[in-house]
Amino acid sequence: MPDTRPFQIPADLDRWHPNEITEWLAGVEGDETVADADVHRARQAVHHALGVD
Repeated sequence: MPDTRPFQIPADLDRWHPNEITEWLAGVEGDETVADADVHRARQAVHHALGVD
């Protein structure tokens, strides 16, 4: 049965270690069930969390 939960970005992402953040993003990008728009949102959240804005 496919996962039907909505995609969520962790609320505390900005407090994670950079390695944890990049591992999380890699998992999101590698998950074929995550919509392209959600991958884009995840990338934006990672840029913000890492201070790349």
